[in-house]
Amino acid sequence: MAQRSYPPRGPEGAKAQPFGTPSFHDARILVVDDQPSNLKFAATVLQQAGYTNFEIIADPREVVGLVESKGADLILCDLRMPRLDGYQVMEALDDVIPRDHYVPIVILTADTTVEARQRALALGAKDFLTKPLDPTDMVLRIANLLETRLLHLRLRAHTDRLEDVVIQRTAALSAALGRVEAMKEDLRLSQEETVKRLSMAAELRDPASGAHIDRMSQYCMLLAETIGIDWEKSETIRIASQMHDVGKIAIPDSILLKPGPLDFAERLEMQRHAEIGRRILAGSRSELMDTAATIAGTHHERVDGNGYPQGLRGDEIPVEGRIAAIADVFDALTSDRVYRPAIPAGDALELMVSGAGRHFDAELLDEFFGVKPALTEVLPRS
Repeated sequence: MAQRSYPPRGPEGAKAQPFGTPSFHDARILVVDDQPSNLKFAATVLQQAGYTNFEIIADPREVVGLVESKGADLILCDLRMPRLDGYQVMEALDDVIPRDHYVPIVILTADTTVEARQRALALGAKDFLTKPLDPTDMVLRIANLLETRLLHLRLRAHTDRLEDVVIQRTAALSAALGRVEAMKEDLRLSQEETVKRLSMAAELRDPASGAHIDRMSQYCMLLAETIGIDWEKSETIRIASQMHDVGKIAIPDSILLKPGPLDFAERLEMQRHAEIGRRILAGSRSELMDTAATIAGTHHERVDGNGYPQGLRGDEIPVEGRIAAIADVFDALTSDRVYRPAIPAGDALELMVSGAGRHFDAELLDEFFGVKPALTEVLPRS
């Protein structure tokens, strides 16, 4: 049924303090009866009991309007009345008083049949006073019901306060989580900026390395996501892989920038960059730096054990290092070098097939082939 606005009484309304007293003298009580003698008797009993805020109603059709406008804490209602009987009054009040508002209705009646009681109880009656009314019984029942209403109002007010607290704390928690997420994003951006700055140290000595670093890191992320690594970890691999060659900062220019093939001694010196990079980056409590150290130290390892610096074999090489090895070689083959021009992506992949199971993890290389359309979006532009 539709629920209308209902003015609260007791501790929640304007009369809260008096109603909170043990005698409930300020409780608003409505007495509905078509017999003037019954109304006079009820008024006398209520006055003698100390109640000051009651209203007697001879026409039951006025009840709904009075409850809507002024509210009620308890209603005493005759059952047999012309124009609108007690049952109809309770039905009408059901549209006015919300179900979660406890406003007790006491039936005044000489009808003591089981049928009358059951029907009244089904419509919301809380108690019965049998005519002729007994003053003491009437006062005690009214006091008991008003005490129950007071407890209901206190409980409802407490529940409302708890709901407010929950709403406030939920909002505070949401705001705190938002701040944490913002801090995490700021930290991620700060770490990425640190990575870029650190990578620039090597890049300044080899101008071609800047673009290589960016492309190679994107290839790493594509492959990581393809094999099912979650986005957050894949993003960490992308950023960390930008430092895979940071150890080249310690390699002499005569070797690093040599336009032709390196001799044996020069190759040995160049190979030192992997271990140097690992040492530069290792020992941090940051997952990003720890991943970067792993990639720097293992991206030149081979699955057949003939790589460097440690000669790791197969799954001894961390997956980040195996991913970086594929991305690094692919970008090297598809980029111009001082000693040779770039080759097409398809040719580079075919060339890399010969290294499956020897240089590269065969399963990862196969997955890398599957992202060829995405690779072409990253390839250097001629």
